[in-house]
Amino acid sequence: MTAIDRAYLPFLMLGLLHQIQGSLVKNNLGLKVKRGQSVFLQEGDLQFYIPRDKDACKLEVVLNEPITQRVGTLSPQVFDCHFLADEVKYTHNGCPILKEDTVKLRLYRFTETETYSELFSLSVEIMDPDCNVIRFGSQSLEVPEFYGLSNILDGNVVSFHYEHRHNIECTVQMTTLETHLPVHGQLVTGEPDKPEGPRGDEPDSFVPLRRQLDNKARAHCKSDDCLKGLKLLKIIKVPCNDFLMMGIRYHHIDPPSPDIDYIAIRLDLIDTRSRSIIQSEQAWIPVTIKDAMPNQPPKPAFMSMFILEVDQFILTPLSTATLDAEDDETPKQRLVFNITNPPNEGFITHLSDHTKPISSFSWMDLNDMLISYQPPNSSHTQRRNYEVEFEVHDFYFEKSQPVMVHVSIRTAETNAPRVSWNMGLSLLEGQSRPITWDQLQIVDNDNLKAVRIITVDGLQHGRLTVRGGKGFMFTVKDIKDGAVHYHHDDSDTTKDFIVFRITDGLHQTRHKFPINVLPKDDSPPFLITNMVLELSEGQTGLLRGSILQACDMDSSDDYIMFNITRPPQAGEIMKMPGPEITGYPVTRFLQKDLFHSIIYYRHSGSEVFDDSFEVVLSDFHDPPNLSEPQVIVIQIQPVPDQPPQEAPGVTRHLVVNETDVTYLTKQQLHFVDLESPDSELTYTVTTPPFYSTTYGGSDAGRLFLVDSIPKFKKDPNAPMLRLFTQNAVNYMKVAYMPPILDIGPYPQHIQFILSVTNQQDSMTAGICFNITILPVDNLAPEVHVRQLTVDEGGESWVSEEHMRLKDQDSLEDSLHVELKTKPQHGSIYLDGTAMSPGQTFTVRDLKSLKISP
Repeated sequence: MTAIDRAYLPFLMLGLLHQIQGSLVKNNLGLKVKRGQSVFLQEGDLQFYIPRDKDACKLEVVLNEPITQRVGTLSPQVFDCHFLADEVKYTHNGCPILKEDTVKLRLYRFTETETYSELFSLSVEIMDPDCNVIRFGSQSLEVPEFYGLSNILDGNVVSFHYEHRHNIECTVQMTTLETHLPVHGQLVTGEPDKPEGPRGDEPDSFVPLRRQLDNKARAHCKSDDCLKGLKLLKIIKVPCNDFLMMGIRYHHIDPPSPDIDYIAIRLDLIDTRSRSIIQSEQAWIPVTIKDAMPNQPPKPAFMSMFILEVDQFILTPLSTATLDAEDDETPKQRLVFNITNPPNEGFITHLSDHTKPISSFSWMDLNDMLISYQPPNSSHTQRRNYEVEFEVHDFYFEKSQPVMVHVSIRTAETNAPRVSWNMGLSLLEGQSRPITWDQLQIVDNDNLKAVRIITVDGLQHGRLTVRGGKGFMFTVKDIKDGAVHYHHDDSDTTKDFIVFRITDGLHQTRHKFPINVLPKDDSPPFLITNMVLELSEGQTGLLRGSILQACDMDSSDDYIMFNITRPPQAGEIMKMPGPEITGYPVTRFLQKDLFHSIIYYRHSGSEVFDDSFEVVLSDFHDPPNLSEPQVIVIQIQPVPDQPPQEAPGVTRHLVVNETDVTYLTKQQLHFVDLESPDSELTYTVTTPPFYSTTYGGSDAGRLFLVDSIPKFKKDPNAPMLRLFTQNAVNYMKVAYMPPILDIGPYPQHIQFILSVTNQQDSMTAGICFNITILPVDNLAPEVHVRQLTVDEGGESWVSEEHMRLKDQDSLEDSLHVELKTKPQHGSIYLDGTAMSPGQTFTVRDLKSLKISP
């Protein structure tokens, strides 16, 4: 067991921090984080022997230990033992010096009647990043002399590597307030004025000296007026590219200093749609100071006594007269004292909560007398002496040789009542706990039974009862019997206290009894931002985190659930996980979905311009805490009504045989309108079917309703259709009938002109529809003959005057005349050759006078 463990052991065994057989920690694997980045604590990293459904269990990050979380922070400060995957995060600040860090945690287990507590450490291993955004270049910043200026901080010193996308914004900001860097310099821009050349009575060697004097004068300058060409850098946040183009220099102003200083920056990649940070990284840019000495460890201050006189039972503060240190390179305000060997009895504590021991503290708290020694609660008749060993750490984590402080406890010679032990009270929000002898001990040399404890102040968030009844005064016996109870009022508070006046009738004293309240998850989430979403009619709008944001006082904001109890009337809420992933409607979403820019409202295109939806917020508590219904308002900006548009892939062309009738389908005629259903899209035949060629027939066919004729075939009585809807086309209720009469042997081309109107009377006119009618050979040829007169023994030509052939649906060249029977008293000759039955001749033969008897 280490010396520090010995210091904490009495504390863990006393009061309501009952002795526990074995640790409650089941798994403590620690964390691994890449330098300058963040990592979430996962369930397997830290587990406990506490069932989820049995007792309440909380973890508290101990903040008043500066020797812990030296290069990073763990947040939130209080969280549930059964934390969620993205709830607890450690963020490294980019420091390149340390390879490990420590986070001190206090575990609380709350039963119905008792509180158990355990203090343990979570180790953090810091690794070199393998693929970071901030990368150092081939050059480094270097200051050639004290009070000098470095070279320019540009892309040769540091560069930023990330995926450049239109919705990604890269910003850089200095983290001077958080890191106190740079320690020994300031950041400036511009070019320094050139020093004057040597005067006639000065040697050339005076020029560098004058430059040094100018630089020293600039170092003591607090405004731009005396910086002689330079300007102090006062920026909050700038784009990454601008940062490297600003001409930033490091100006050394504070010798003596170590040979290296740092500039701390943080880079954020921001989603411009939601304004949420999708990646953040920190780095310390080193600055080498030439001719400076390496950093030296701190040393004890010679003016301190290193002796602390303590009265028995009395909480006694340490001051810089008792313990102090100094360091040439680190201001005293940045020094940290680490307790390497605590006292054998009693403990060092911080007055922010004097009931708990500490293992480290800052020089600032020491100087403000906030660090005290709590003597043991045992009484002795002789003076007791203890030793406490410290190490002092500077800003760059160099530590001093051990520093010993001697503590001497005097015996007390008084009959006044005194508080010998005060461990305070820890409980869960809304619980009640007895104030027992382990938490509050009172001594009195002559008459302890006469001592009365009276409540005179405090109890801002709770009340006291004594033996079940209202009480403001009680005795030491009441404390030992466990009859004094504190009842918390279940408000969202973390601290309370009681001021007791303790008297034995002759003497009296006042004492403050602290109460630490751990929050429980009993409050519903609530909206902190609820802005109106504005978008154009028919568009899809992103629900940004800047428009809609909630907060939960008791649990992670990322896991706040937005449950849609009344959906929007003119649109829908969509989740679109990625650019290549199809979105889908949702009935609930998480707040982290808003920050990741994947929740959208899609307007249906209807003529509704004021929409809204209602949500109830819930957390992940079992059962969940529910908020009151919240209304999110959406305003749609109307756009000028657009006429119907033709759907892609439509042909507007029909091919039909002259003997058939055919349907018009969506493949031939299809217009769409976002604001009108198909039943409201009305077609008007502005020009009935007509021949587009010189055929010139009066009957070019007609459009008709299928239901207007008894059978789906050509019917001259079918009424001509002038008006119909897109819906009728979709359901094949509109058809085309070719001309009743034969069209001849050639294909004919028909057109008709349409217009289409939506329900807002917006029209698309001049729609030309083409029809190709194919001929069908279904009619017999017609033959007209006249008597042929021939002289006896003579011959005569057979021409078109004697035999005329006609066929409406065949070409003349395709007509043939077959000789069936030879003349009884003569012969038929074709081109001088007698024809036999079965032989044929053509119309062309007739016209050419090749036929003769």
